[in-house]
Amino acid sequence: IPLNSILLLEKFSFEHIPVNVATWGTAVQSTTYGASWYAQNALDGLSYTFTHTTWQTDPWWKLDLMKTYSVNRVTITNRYDCCETRINGAEIRVGNVSSDVTSNPLCAVVSTIPAGATYSYSCHGMEGRYVTVNIPAASMVLTLCEVGVYSPVGNLATGRNVTQSSTIGSWITEQAIDLDPGFKQPSSTCSSTNVQTNPWWSVDLSYIYRVSRVVITNRLDCCPERINGAEIRIGNSLENNGNNNPICAVISSIPAGVSSTYTCNDMEGRYVNLIIPGDSKYLTLCEVEVYGEGVIKQI
Repeated sequence: IPLNSILLLEKFSFEHIPVNVATWGTAVQSTTYGASWYAQNALDGLSYTFTHTTWQTDPWWKLDLMKTYSVNRVTITNRYDCCETRINGAEIRVGNVSSDVTSNPLCAVVSTIPAGATYSYSCHGMEGRYVTVNIPAASMVLTLCEVGVYSPVGNLATGRNVTQSSTIGSWITEQAIDLDPGFKQPSSTCSSTNVQTNPWWSVDLSYIYRVSRVVITNRLDCCPERINGAEIRIGNSLENNGNNNPICAVISSIPAGVSSTYTCNDMEGRYVNLIIPGDSKYLTLCEVEVYGEGVIKQI
C-alpha cells in the first residue's frame, strides 16, 4: 500500500470518528416536573423517557462533560408523544462557564423539530465543558428526549491492539482505549492489572509514529495514588514486552478523575507502554490517548 494511502486512511479512520461524549457526562435542569422526568433521561438512549421542567421563565438543561471537548455538533431528539412545539426557540450553548447557563457562546437556535425526530446542529469545533439547552422566555417548559454531543477523536490508540500483564475481574485491557473516561462505572470502562511486581499495559499502534504527547486519565472513584511512579515508554522493541523502550515521562501523580498530558517531543515508536516499577503494585488506567504526526513507516 502506498504511504500516502496509509496516511489518508489513518486521517479518515481515527481523526474523524464521531463520538457521543454526552453519554459520559451528568445532567441537571432548572426544575423537574413530577417524579420521573429527570435531566439524566436525555442521556439514557431511550426514545420513551423524557426530561421535563415545570412552567417557568427561562427553563434550562445543562450537561457537564467532565472535561473540555471540541464540539462538532449537538443533536436533539424531540419527544414523540405530544407537545412538539415546546422545543421551538431553544438555544444551544457550549462553553466553560458553569454558573450562568446563558453566558456561554451560542451554537444554534432550534426553530422547530418534528415529534420524535432528531435534528443535528453544527457547532464548528466550539470548545467547552458545558452544553446547555435553554428557552429564553416566560411561562415556558423545556422537555427533551435525547441530547447528543459529538467530538472528533485524533487519538492514535483508538481501535488498536492492547495487552496488559494481568487482569483483575472485568477490568480488561481494551477499556483504557474505549474513549470513555470512566467517571460513571470504572469497572466497565477502565483497565486494571492484579496486584503484582512491575505491572504494565501496552498499545500496538500498528505503524511507527512520531508521538507528540500521551494523555492519561486517572480513575475518579478511588485510589488515585496507584498511578504514581508509572513510566510512559515509547519505541519499536518488544523486548521485555516493550518495557525496555525509551522513557517519555514518569508520572509523579494524577488527581482522581483528572486527565494529565505528557509531552514526548516526537519520540518515534510503534509501541506505547505504561509500567509501574516495584512490588505489590496495581496499574489502573481509565483512558490512554496517544497523539502524533501520522505514519512514519509501514511495518
